[in-house]
Amino acid sequence: MSDAVIELNKLTKQFKTNTAVHKTSFKISRGEIFGIIGQNGAGKSTLLKMIGGLIYPTSGDIRFFNQDSAKSQLYYERMGLLIEEAGLFPGYTAYQNMELLAIFYGMRNRYKQINKLLSLVGLHPTNKTKVKHFSTGMKQRLGIAIALLGSPDVLILDEPINGLDPQGIKEIRELILELNKSGLTIIITSHILEELSKVATRYAIIHQGKIIETVSKHELLLNCEERIEIEVDEAKEVIPFLEESLNIQNYKVINQQTVYIYDSHVENHQIIKRLSTEGIAIHSINKHKQSLEQYFLERTGRAGDGDD
Repeated sequence: MSDAVIELNKLTKQFKTNTAVHKTSFKISRGEIFGIIGQNGAGKSTLLKMIGGLIYPTSGDIRFFNQDSAKSQLYYERMGLLIEEAGLFPGYTAYQNMELLAIFYGMRNRYKQINKLLSLVGLHPTNKTKVKHFSTGMKQRLGIAIALLGSPDVLILDEPINGLDPQGIKEIRELILELNKSGLTIIITSHILEELSKVATRYAIIHQGKIIETVSKHELLLNCEERIEIEVDEAKEVIPFLEESLNIQNYKVINQQTVYIYDSHVENHQIIKRLSTEGIAIHSINKHKQSLEQYFLERTGRAGDGDD
């Protein structure tokens, strides 16, 4: 049986003439922190709203826990959502906001659960400060506590660090990682790949409503790691010289002509000298270093510019 918690198959949402999400397909496995990265207006919130059951897709389908979502709305009850704003009552305290929703849910033993969740997100249950006096970070943490009230299997967070100061960003990041340790599957969106890379285990890049790439954290960091790129006639012919003469162990053969070298002790001129001595022609050799921001902009730039 698949360990996928959520599977999207050609999910599409069209608003009149505007296609906000176009034929999106990917899987999210149990226990992942799945990051959806995209510029403002790329379709992130629309995608989350379809996954969370707030809007219906125009076409395509969603499977939750290996079952067709169309067959039962109960699957949506296993999700906690914080999309756009939490819908807080500004004249009430954090505890009162939680209690109102708990009563609506018909929860028993709600006092114990509310105290536990408020403490978890760093808000004291007995604090009498009204929400209208909360900082943005405090409101975000309360929103996450509310999303967790039904003990969900999946937590969906839409731009949870948006508008926060550095301390607030750090607090939300630490909270997300702590929640994930308990086995909670988390879907999180952002337009800042650098920050998302500190929590997510896998990523989908969305641009103009289309998923243009899905990549694991390991693959992402590898793509942005400093390396020397060599292009030759036959990659397999150069490997023995790289290993034996230059003591290069950390490399990857990309295709028949291309080798990436990740060892930092070697320089371009050493490689050129060694391979030239053996009569091996080098078509190109370049040192590559790319930031996460450059990686993201390069891929969305290739896809073209545009908004929802």
